[in-house]
Amino acid sequence: METVEKLEKIKKEREEIIASFSKKPLEDTYLDKETKKIKSIYHTIVTDIKEETPDVKTFTLTADKNSDTPSLAPFKAGQYITIHVTVDNSPVTRAYSLSSAPSLANKDIYKITIKRVENGLVSNYMLDNIKVGDKLDVSKPAGDFGYNPIRDEENVIAIAGGSGITPFMSLAWAILEGTYDCNLTVFYSVKTEEDIIFKKEIEEINKKKKNVKFIVTLTREEKEGYLHGHLTREMLEPYIKEFNTVLMCGPKELYRSMNELLNEFNIPRKSVHYENFFVEYEPDEKTTYNLKVVMKEKVETIPCRNDETLLVAMERAGIKAPSLCRVGECGYCRSRLLEGKVKMIGASLKKAEAENDYIHPCVSFPDSDIVLKLDI
Repeated sequence: METVEKLEKIKKEREEIIASFSKKPLEDTYLDKETKKIKSIYHTIVTDIKEETPDVKTFTLTADKNSDTPSLAPFKAGQYITIHVTVDNSPVTRAYSLSSAPSLANKDIYKITIKRVENGLVSNYMLDNIKVGDKLDVSKPAGDFGYNPIRDEENVIAIAGGSGITPFMSLAWAILEGTYDCNLTVFYSVKTEEDIIFKKEIEEINKKKKNVKFIVTLTREEKEGYLHGHLTREMLEPYIKEFNTVLMCGPKELYRSMNELLNEFNIPRKSVHYENFFVEYEPDEKTTYNLKVVMKEKVETIPCRNDETLLVAMERAGIKAPSLCRVGECGYCRSRLLEGKVKMIGASLKKAEAENDYIHPCVSFPDSDIVLKLDI
């Protein structure tokens, strides 16, 4: 009995100690202080616009020092930022890879390169309306695409199609500046010579450097200095080593064809990494459902087609829903599904999230009337 009393006394003393210490404020560590400096939204000014091709422009963004953005956050080659714009009175976002050298962030400079997309709401708005001196709100850099010296091999093969060259230009600059110690070969596929983005920079790098090489193939014309046609085994073979890392950025058709080709070299899937900026889904029959959006201070019911995501429907209705990557990976838009059924395409939901009815609206297509709770 005495032993039991002693144990109870010790237990009570421990509980009191734990309770007293849990009430003490913890001082911020150095990492905490640095993390707090990274904002979720940065205010920038467009200081330069360069026409790369007839349908591609590079926008130089610098910190708007007259706002609460005295500086921009650092980034890794391969990361993206999400721009926030208002088109036809609707707030919308789009993610674009950073195409500049990561070192330029030290000078509070980001560069994004945007290609016109047929019926593309934001790409057309950026190319047709944005001018030098305009202000843009952007997110902090995000994403895990790119070279990882811990994970990846020294021989890196990058495969790009169209505007998919943008993250690889940033990676090339990072390697040339000594950030990474690896060899990079970029296979860049475009239709014609006129479609080559960063043509001048590619030519200069190819003349001067040995550990970074760009190989351009034209699919719709033959010209001296370029390969012709779609990528083949014969084109790739001279650059494949015993151990390789493959990075891909471009249209999904490129991914499908290249996966078949890489199988011939027995490159394991764990060594192949993709950047993804699109979500594909085509319902058997098209219809429109009701989407009820529950927010902190109001509730709105809007139409939502089953061939568009819940996020797109909310943006079209003028609801400023949270979004970042727009492909279901970052989790920033995570919201609670209160009623209804959705089809989620490629979302990276954790088990606990799925069990508690969370979804990613950026990749969720309605399969019935929906009631969605947003934390805004």
